[in-house]
Amino acid sequence: MARQVRILGLDDYQLSPAALSRLGDQSARFSVQLSGLKLPILVPLRPKQRSLKLRAALKQQFKRLTQRFPEAHLRSRDERKGSWTLDGTLRALRILAFASRPEVQDLTIHSIDGRRRIARRPMLGWFCVWGVVAIQIEGRTNGKVDVEDRFVLVKAYDAKDARRRLRQEWADYARPYVNPHGYLVRWKLVSVRDVYSVMQDQLDPRGTEVYSRLRAEKMKPEYRWLPRGRGV
Repeated sequence: MARQVRILGLDDYQLSPAALSRLGDQSARFSVQLSGLKLPILVPLRPKQRSLKLRAALKQQFKRLTQRFPEAHLRSRDERKGSWTLDGTLRALRILAFASRPEVQDLTIHSIDGRRRIARRPMLGWFCVWGVVAIQIEGRTNGKVDVEDRFVLVKAYDAKDARRRLRQEWADYARPYVNPHGYLVRWKLVSVRDVYSVMQDQLDPRGTEVYSRLRAEKMKPEYRWLPRGRGV
């Protein structure tokens, strides 16, 4: 099975890998992610051993690429430690050969001499908006208030547009009603905590991540991970 070659950034110029090669001697500036080592090689080792082995592999991959493509003038972003990322410049006709090397995970084009990026029309995408809603009861000014974290999906061009498109939704959600005790109640948006860009275009019914937020907590037993089967 042929290895898949990943050249990113070509859409900005409406080019295919073959069309890029046909640009011949035009220089292209790029960055490249090295392939490193496969996980099964690293798992049996201790963390310090993994780090040393991985750094050595990255430095070796950098050296092989430098020897094979000296004209690329490759620069490691952290040569001392062995960086995953290299920067360089090559003639367009050599990019595909470079990206096809086993040392290369993927390659991103940043600029091409004599070519301008093509302004692409904005595309609609899914956004998840996290709104904080207060359940307000007529005349209540003290004590506790129930608050709802409400996550709403909307298709928009960007985060600002997503907020704008939901204005009517929040207004409809806040329409007052009378509770069984005769008091007016409304569910009023008090703030938008976050707008999350959903990476997938299509929402897969088998499972699609629509929101993610990282936070730090104090270590608990259920958070610990002590993998077995590695060298100790």
